[in-house]
This record gives sequence, C-alpha cells and structure tokens, in this order.
Amino acid sequence: MSKIIYLASPYSHKDQSVSQGRYVKVSTKVAELTSQGLIIFSPITYGHTLLSFKEMPGDWQFWKNFCESFIYKCDEFWVYKIDGWDQSTGVLSEIDLAKLLKVPIKYLEYEV
Repeated sequence: MSKIIYLASPYSHKDQSVSQGRYVKVSTKVAELTSQGLIIFSPITYGHTLLSFKEMPGDWQFWKNFCESFIYKCDEFWVYKIDGWDQSTGVLSEIDLAKLLKVPIKYLEYEV
C-alpha cells in the first residue's frame, strides 16, 4: 500500500484574493505530485472545493479537527512553503502535531 502524504499550506487571509491564490498554488502542486503517483492529501484543495458548495467558515478554528484527523492517519507530513506558511496559525499547529506524533516532516520550496 502506498504511503499517504499530508500537504500543509496556509489558506485563510483577510483578502479573499490571497486565499484564492493560495488555493491555486497548492492545488497545482497537489496535481503535480499526484501525477507522479504520490498519494497526497491537501486540506486546502479539498476544503476550498467544499466551500463552493456550502457556506461555512474557512478558518483554522473550524477546520482544526478535520485537518488533525488526517494528520493522525498520514505517513508523512509535508509543508509547502508558499507565502505566509511560517506565520499561519493552522500550519504551525499542524507542524507541532506532526512533531508530537513523530511523523516525518519535509519542507517543499515554492517555485514560481
């Protein structure tokens, strides 16, 4: 069975165009990695899509339990270093949980 990789990245921003841009950057990366045969779970790609079908919060407090549930199940935890990753409450909390669970962590640089 293939390993499951959780891809963490920032999303929420007071400017919706920034959130949308982050969604596009992350989903592009998820598509690239998936096309290579990797099993990638991105809460941003998944959650943003759901927001287009049902109005609900897009912030960390709402999605925390959802995201953490997948971190408990993943084999590796990757951080996509797009703008704001190192200031994101969600990403920093997810990194802390991955460390606590001793899930291997890898950092991916963003390439324009």
